[in-house]
Order: sequence, then C-alpha cells, then structure tokens
Amino acid sequence: MNRLFLKITVCLAVSALIAGCAQEKTISTGEQAQEYLELLMSTEYPDFHPNQWGMYILKDTPGTGAAWTKDLKYSSLRSTVRSMDGTILSSTEADIAQQLDESTYKPYNYYGPRYQSTAEGSGYAGLEYLLDGMKIGGSRMAVIPAWLITTSRFNTKEEYIAACTSSSHMIYEITLVGQCDDILTQEIEDIRAYVTANYGKEQESCTYKADQKKGTFYFISDSTSFKADEKRADDAVLELKYTGRRLDGQAFDTNDQAMALSQGIFVSEKAYETSSVQFSSNYSSIALNGSSSLIEGFKAGLYKMHWAGQKATVIFVSDLGYGSTGSGDLIPPYAPLIFELELQK
Repeated sequence: MNRLFLKITVCLAVSALIAGCAQEKTISTGEQAQEYLELLMSTEYPDFHPNQWGMYILKDTPGTGAAWTKDLKYSSLRSTVRSMDGTILSSTEADIAQQLDESTYKPYNYYGPRYQSTAEGSGYAGLEYLLDGMKIGGSRMAVIPAWLITTSRFNTKEEYIAACTSSSHMIYEITLVGQCDDILTQEIEDIRAYVTANYGKEQESCTYKADQKKGTFYFISDSTSFKADEKRADDAVLELKYTGRRLDGQAFDTNDQAMALSQGIFVSEKAYETSSVQFSSNYSSIALNGSSSLIEGFKAGLYKMHWAGQKATVIFVSDLGYGSTGSGDLIPPYAPLIFELELQK
C-alpha cells in the first residue's frame, strides 16, 4: 500500500500538464478530473482498470457473511479515507487515527465500526458502488473519483462527470461489518442486550411521554427506598452529579472530577462541581445550570428523578441524543447513550 501512495505522489506532477491542456480545451471540471485520473493510473498502474463508474478497485478481500444490498439502508463500516498522495483524512481505526495526528489523538474517542446511510441523498454514490458485490467481513480499497463524491445519483458515468464540481479524488479502504434497514430497531436491540447483560432480564423500558416507543428509553433507579412525602416539588431546584457514557462504557462527559480522572477525560480548565437542576412539571422545560438546551433523553431522565439522594441510570436511543451526526470524536452517529444521575441531598 505504501508503494501505491509513493507512486501516486510522484505521479502528481502530471496534474500541471492536465491543467495546461484544460486551459486550451476549455473542458469542464469533471472532464479535467477524468483526464488527470486516467493518465495517472494508466502511467503508473496499467494493470488497474476502471469499472463502469470510473472507480479503480485496488484491493478486494472477500467476506463470508451475507451479501451487501442497497435495499438495506444502513451499513456498519470500518473505514479509512486518504487523499491521492496518501494523506489520511479520516479513520475509524485507533492506530491509524494516531498516525493522523498524534497530538490530538485521544484514547477515549470512539474508534470502531460506524453505521452510516448509503442511500441517495445522504451517502456518497462512490461508497454505494464500492460496497456493491461485497459480503459481510469483506474488505476493499479503491480510488473513488471526484465525480462519485456526491449524494446524488445518475444513470451513467458521463452524467456524473457532467455534474462534477470537484477535482479531488479519494482512496477509500473499508471493511463491511454489518447492515440493517431500520437503525432504530438495531439500537433497541443493542440497548436490550446491554441492559440484559448488566442489569438482568427483569428490567423493562419505560415511558416519559404518551407517544414513547417501547424499548427506546430505560430508567433504572433506587427510588423504592424513598417515602412518598419526601418527593420533590414540581419546580424544585436540586444539585446533580452526573456521568454520560457510550454503550461500550467509556465516559464522554461528567461533572465528577474523580470520574473524569479515572476515565481519562479530565480537563484542567473545567470546574468539576455539582450542577443545578431547575425542575418543571413539563420535562422539556427542565434546565441545567440555567440552560434548557439539553438532549431529550437526559431531560427525560431528570424528569423522572423525584427524591434528593436518588440515584438512577438512564439509557436511550440516539433519536433522544445526538442522532445521525453524533457529537465530535467521542459519540459516533446513531449511538445509544447512558447517563448515571445522582440528586444530592
């Protein structure tokens, strides 16, 4: 693989020639990108040939699982994306991410397979075509041309090239881990497995609003140890200690210094102290340290906390958290979350 990137780096000199030709011919961006890529690959790698979309498959390791199908919208992938000179742009792999930028690499960031949509309007056409023909467990590396780095879909390569506005080709290396059609159902299954493994089968999901879907929200509490007459007022103000985790157990946020240190997420500039919760009879109006801009699952968990001294664990799907985008490097897309809550006496 290093030989490939070295040769491509050397071959980048041909881009100056293509640019000069482009000025004389007045060709489109897509046509210029095509000429450059075809010259580069034919000069240095004549044994590699493009498929019908203009993509070059550089390496293909077959899988042994079910075949990938575009009928299932979400694919779980391990991936590394590089520019044509071999520069790493992104990776789901910890060791590669560390090579990318050791100064910003953090062991508590999320590394591993990520679910992403490969459907038109959200996933790149090039990624869909790269997955076509793969089986779960298989890996591929390919040069995805600039005209396929788009969420639009066309019927021919020529149509893609005509619509192309970029000249940046990319090298994708992917491993297909799994597929599903309904990401919410997949998350519910993942949460159920977590709850069963950590709390036992007797735990059941609960609701905090009328249209709550079964299995999307769990509230596991020690509330049976409190008396009814000790219940907080609807508008009470109480102090809270909390820790947020991914399902793999790694904490991503906490106001408990000891927890932050043990989880490797301590930030010296942060003041680790309890947070003030302004309760309300409506969960959506609950505020933490004066702000009601909180993810819904966290608010719902607070809404179900009724006693000073109460401890609870809240587990919920990504629709109640950070959804399809995730949050930075700590929370991937479609990630169920856990919050450990403790109201102070």
